[in-house]
Amino acid sequence: MREAASGAGSASEPPEMSGDNTGPAAPGVRDTLARLAASFAAAVDTRVQLAALEFAEERARTRDRLTLIVVAAIAGAFSLLAANALLVVVLWERLGWITLAALTLAWGAVALVAGQRLSALARRERRPFDATLAEFERDRDWIAERVGRGPR
Repeated sequence: MREAASGAGSASEPPEMSGDNTGPAAPGVRDTLARLAASFAAAVDTRVQLAALEFAEERARTRDRLTLIVVAAIAGAFSLLAANALLVVVLWERLGWITLAALTLAWGAVALVAGQRLSALARRERRPFDATLAEFERDRDWIAERVGRGPR
């Protein structure tokens, strides 16, 4: 009788309670939470690495663009200043102040066209961190599906 109470278990006990570990044990809440935490940490790590990579690329692109803008602006300003001075000197005898007015209108038109082109370029450029934001959105949708609320 003692053997039945202390050993192999009775026929009324479930197999996982009887000490008979032949079947696979169901994962516990702790194991599930540990796997969930590990998956979450891996996903966050991947997303952070992606964001860092995109940030570095965006920073390099911005630095290169800014350098070219500054060089072009300085060189362009000096050449335009010299060309305008030459034009005023050549035409001053015949046209006087009309030369200055015509140059002012011409450069105003150039500035307007350049501003419109810059605005069009800004609208066509993709947003910074598009890939990272898309990954976060996919993660959010996946988690929402798992929780049972469905994708947004």
